[in-house]
Amino acid sequence: MNEARNKVFIATSLDGHIADENGSLDWLHATPNPEGIDMGYGQFMDEIDALVMGRNTFETVCNFDMPWPYQKPVFVLTNTLKKVPNKAEGKANLVSGSLREVLEEIHKQGYHQLYI
Repeated sequence: MNEARNKVFIATSLDGHIADENGSLDWLHATPNPEGIDMGYGQFMDEIDALVMGRNTFETVCNFDMPWPYQKPVFVLTNTLKKVPNKAEGKANLVSGSLREVLEEIHKQGYHQLYI
């Protein structure tokens, strides 16, 4: 059996926030990065086999003006969302329950290196 390893990779501001006071992620693009350095994101993504995200993050990603950004399966933690939007159809799965139950179900499907 594969050992389950759940990982986190996140961009935060110096004060520990992900989004600004308006819920925007625009600050992520405000810092110049002329070399286009991905800060290790590409290597990190090579080491995982599925993503787990909350409904709010999922809805934010679905509203980005770009194609679906993930090549790996996405599991969305939600108690309220009943259907995956067309943009993510076949790419995202809705899951609910306790964290232990959700992780057990994902691991049973063969995904053991999770980006949470």
